[in-house]
Amino acid sequence: MTARYRRELDNLDRAYQAARALDAGLLASALETAAIRPAVMIGSGGSFSVASFAAYLHQLHTGRLASALTPLEYLDLPLNDPAVMCFSASGRNKDIAAAFEEAANREVRPLIGLVMREKSPLHVLGERFRYSRLVSAASPAFSDGFLAVGSLVGAGTLLLRAYRHLVGGQDTLPSTLAALVELTTGTSLDDIVKMSAIALQAPTTSILFTAALRPAATDIESRFVEAALGNVHATDFRNFGHGRHHWFAKRAAETGIVALVGDGQCKLADRTLALLPKSVPQARFDFEGDTDVQALVGLVTSLHIAEAAGEKRGIDPGKPGVPEFGRKLYHLGPSGRRKSQRSDPVEIAAWRKQKAAPADSEQPPGDWTTVCQRGVDHLKAAEIKALVFDYDGTLCETHRRYEPLATEIGQALSRLLREGAVIGIATGRGGSAAERLREAVPRDCWEQILIGYYNGALIAPLSKTMDKSAVQTDPALARLEEQLRATPHFSKGTFRINASQLSFSFPALVEPLRAVRTVTDAVERLGIRASISCSSHSVDVTLGSVSKTNVVAAVRQHVQAVEDAIVVRIGDRGRWPGNDADLLDDPYGLSVDEVSPSTEGCWGLSPRGVLGIQATLYYLDRLHWRRGCGVLDLN
Repeated sequence: MTARYRRELDNLDRAYQAARALDAGLLASALETAAIRPAVMIGSGGSFSVASFAAYLHQLHTGRLASALTPLEYLDLPLNDPAVMCFSASGRNKDIAAAFEEAANREVRPLIGLVMREKSPLHVLGERFRYSRLVSAASPAFSDGFLAVGSLVGAGTLLLRAYRHLVGGQDTLPSTLAALVELTTGTSLDDIVKMSAIALQAPTTSILFTAALRPAATDIESRFVEAALGNVHATDFRNFGHGRHHWFAKRAAETGIVALVGDGQCKLADRTLALLPKSVPQARFDFEGDTDVQALVGLVTSLHIAEAAGEKRGIDPGKPGVPEFGRKLYHLGPSGRRKSQRSDPVEIAAWRKQKAAPADSEQPPGDWTTVCQRGVDHLKAAEIKALVFDYDGTLCETHRRYEPLATEIGQALSRLLREGAVIGIATGRGGSAAERLREAVPRDCWEQILIGYYNGALIAPLSKTMDKSAVQTDPALARLEEQLRATPHFSKGTFRINASQLSFSFPALVEPLRAVRTVTDAVERLGIRASISCSSHSVDVTLGSVSKTNVVAAVRQHVQAVEDAIVVRIGDRGRWPGNDADLLDDPYGLSVDEVSPSTEGCWGLSPRGVLGIQATLYYLDRLHWRRGCGVLDLN
């Protein structure tokens, strides 16, 4: 009776093997900035089980709250702060696409998608909002029938490996799925079907679970309802004792129990199940070992419990039959939402400023519109003498900072240089930034580019090789590194001392603000005069008067302009402690990501959801050089 579904179950080991062979580092890299935040995991249908599993992994490995939501729940809740991750096997789900687009319109950071395909409509949507990270995990073994089967095991295995990779855990899983299940439950996949059959005689099944097995309980409920396999209610062992047990006082004859016992809660399960009426059939599965593996094996167990239920009910879960009204329901999609890319720069700037303002800000929303209108008017009227760009996060995506510059960035910079613009680059890097720029722009334009290495400690034309010996390393930085290495937050980080700057690349789970406070305390104890800022991947300590604004002064001198000549500055970290806060705190400062609550500068004018290098391109397309001056056309 379950021939089609059985074929899908027989394919599970291939799906498991395929997920073990994928590069988990790609997904771990996308999850890195989510690790320090609460998270919303969004899925529907079979992907909701993946979302539930991801929420469990996030809480287990990061210690931060995470919640699995359906797309409609996310659309109807005003959530802005949590990281968002969307799951779809095919990438064609309209509801997931609507949630992804809404998250982009809210400019949620980070916004991540996991799709078990190389190309899909969700990939097309991701291209519209390029600051998002869409991870493809494709294999023929991940194909599904009516219910998610191969894609569930594939996504679950990859997520487990990615979260372990993220926190430095061991990516050691048995070579076969059967071995994984045997190691965790002490039973075989076929025995799961046989053992669960006894509890599925009655029309209603009560699922009792411990924390690691919640995703499995979620999946059982989904399969039983979607394939009409029976009635299900589920709760954890202790919540069951708060009134839900009363069901068995009235309906014991029509109910069976499936107990999923992990997390070392065997004694609680023993005592609970022993108190229930003896007439109620029970199927119990005990899970041992790492709790993230327990959760994954719980999902595999759920898949096989569904087969047992299908045998009892005479229904093939792989092909239960879909009524016509069901097809129509699936294709409805959510209600229409606002347009994804609004074009009024004043309205958008005011919205971003209001979001960046402190919770106790007394600035009414209408005032922000007035403030931003004034700022936009100044920019429109400006006769620009030069431009200064941040590098990481502005000219290149942070996760691609070791790759060549995008072709379209190189082309846009080259156009401005050909038109006569002088460009400054203010970067925390050393010579690697110059190497990438030399690859991207014509050689005869190199004299028009000044690079401020190490956040402005050393400034030189692109045409000259950086001379590290021109700036002596201050011994105070070595003393600071020694102190920081002795603290828990910094013991596993990577330090780099360059000229008058110390950079610390913090590992996953270290909150940037906490790292900044720790560094600030150490700097004050040593009596060092320094500024402390934070990029997307590091904390920078810059000594003395060194600043990215030094590059602004240098380009003014290069074009022989007066001291207050207009220099447009473009960066991504405009809010303190961001490393572009000083640079962008100016009437002509433009952010491609974070804006500050300043009423005098640091404007974000790109359309909603257009952030990072996509926003940089938005500004570059509107910058033009004529007769020695630049103009910014925002019409």
